[in-house]
Amino acid sequence: HGYAHHIQRLMVTGLYALLLGVKPQAVHIWYLSVYVDAVEWVELPNTLGMGQFGDGGLMASKPYVASGKYIQRMSNHCAGCKYDPAQSTGPRACPFTTLYWDFLMRHEDGLKKNPRMAMQLKNLGRLDATARESITDHATAHRNAQIEATIPTQ
Repeated sequence: HGYAHHIQRLMVTGLYALLLGVKPQAVHIWYLSVYVDAVEWVELPNTLGMGQFGDGGLMASKPYVASGKYIQRMSNHCAGCKYDPAQSTGPRACPFTTLYWDFLMRHEDGLKKNPRMAMQLKNLGRLDATARESITDHATAHRNAQIEATIPTQ
């Protein structure tokens, strides 16, 4: 009712916004609007720096990105969900997993400069061109569906 634990903000709603490509300033404003305990002097640097990597790495040394498997391991949010966190494409693909791989692909060149991203990029390197294309297509379709869902109907 107007409150969420820091980890829920960072690794669920913040992660989803980051993976989708939502503008960091929009996430900041949304958090101020929905959380009763959001105080700007704390919320702004946490959101822009940690949650959205919107400061380019001044506050956090790497983006907080993870797949649906992380959420499954660290919470009960996946219990009863129709999506499979192990799948990145197809009708049962977890949106977090699809968007995670898509995020890594979209930012691969910039992330290569960060040694803390080496393991994630090594795993990304295991995906062949067909898998990458399928993930990109699936992520684009998901992103477009989210945009369509936010457009008011007349």
